[in-house]
Amino acid sequence: MPVNFALVLSMVMDKMESRKNMNNKAPEGATKVTKRGALPGIVLGLFLVIFVSHLMSFNSSDDSYSSYELKVNQQQVAAAQKGDVASVEKEISRMDASLKSGDSASGKRAWYMERFRNCVVVGDSLTEGLSVYQWLSKKQVFSSVGASLINDEKLFKKAAATYPKAAFFAFGMNDMGNYRGNAKSFIARYEKLLAGVHKKSPKTEIYVCSISTPTKGAIKRKKVLKNYKQFNKAIEEMCKKKGYTYVDGVDILPKHKSLYAGDGIHAASAYYPMWMDRMIEEADL
Repeated sequence: MPVNFALVLSMVMDKMESRKNMNNKAPEGATKVTKRGALPGIVLGLFLVIFVSHLMSFNSSDDSYSSYELKVNQQQVAAAQKGDVASVEKEISRMDASLKSGDSASGKRAWYMERFRNCVVVGDSLTEGLSVYQWLSKKQVFSSVGASLINDEKLFKKAAATYPKAAFFAFGMNDMGNYRGNAKSFIARYEKLLAGVHKKSPKTEIYVCSISTPTKGAIKRKKVLKNYKQFNKAIEEMCKKKGYTYVDGVDILPKHKSLYAGDGIHAASAYYPMWMDRMIEEADL
């Protein structure tokens, strides 16, 4: 359950104003509660309520989120005890950023799982690395080794059946071979499958990822891969035509060559946060 800081701050200020009015009316000699003295207790009380509500939600949610949320809730209470409302928001924002930047591997993974809550990523074996390396949960990734538009319509149907707020699709590496370099036929099939997703889940925002760049060695071994630029151009044009959003990630691996797997197609675990960052940016997650 996301915290509405505007509401929390409003409640704090109302409480402060109420106490101020009470103090002004207090009989002579009565002990007054100043703003400074009341603020820590008020803020702490509010955040303890939030903390308890978060804990209740943990019991019915995926365990993969608990590490992230527990840390954030603990930070909220600790910041509230300081009595500085402005620092509460600042400290929680810092905590959120630090989890992403890698204060711990589990925290960084939990940060991405949280960002992709109610979202899915659908694709082939490169996409499967998202769940294999535990950057996202299995409930968020619909993929299989060798997946293609020709044989894996079921992945689109299963993903659509979850009614996600956003769905990211990443196909093409295998399809360049399956369609023998024919980008037009590839796109015709892609359009049909994505239309099926939209029909099943009309409120889902659709994002289509570029085909990642294979190495020169991979292209030499499998010449059809040289068509990746042509296929990406076709994907981008399809997105403009259909109103989908194109997620361009072709430059990621060439800029970080050490992350290529031995086959020049797949990638190491460190590739995935950079790819997900592109998705987050385009979808404003």
